[in-house]
Amino acid sequence: MAWILGFRTRPGLDAARARSEAEGRLAGFRAAEIVLADDASGAVLRGVDGSVGLLLPLGDGWIARRLPVSALSWSGAGVTARLDEPMLRTAVLPLAVKPLWLEAAA
Repeated sequence: MAWILGFRTRPGLDAARARSEAEGRLAGFRAAEIVLADDASGAVLRGVDGSVGLLLPLGDGWIARRLPVSALSWSGAGVTARLDEPMLRTAVLPLAVKPLWLEAAA
């Protein structure tokens, strides 16, 4: 049934799509740097004003959240974002390399 309704697979994410989704979903956000998850399961974006945007998959689309840099932490598994929402407390994006701008903000 899901396939018939068009919910076939997770959408692909590349830098252009990440920029478009974030800028379209987060009011006033303009992406300066985009870091895609290693498995294309999401992205962390730094805005031109230093703000941070997060894209995560939801069904066959994306959800976007604006976060303070302090809500992000790095581990060997990637970036963990503390969202503190009732249905989404944390999200982990697998990244092999820590983004330089995240290191500078720490």
